[in-house]
Amino acid sequence: MDQSISTISEKIKTLKTARDILNEEYKQTEFHKKREENPESIIPSTPEDEEIYKLLTAIQQIDLFIKKLQDEQLIILKEQDQQ
Repeated sequence: MDQSISTISEKIKTLKTARDILNEEYKQTEFHKKREENPESIIPSTPEDEEIYKLLTAIQQIDLFIKKLQDEQLIILKEQDQQ
């Protein structure tokens, strides 16, 4: 965990960019469009949806990594404040 704040910040920025790209890809899918049109209904799965679920999982994983890095960043900042 001996990364610098700037290194962590750069990683967070990169992950957020990747997440934005994947979100844009997701928003272009028919699955997303159906969910937008009928937010209350359950959209039945189709075999083609497997790729969409992978995309959504990737977005969730990126969010977890961003959170982990932000937590690391906070710890480092607190340590610096105590010095």
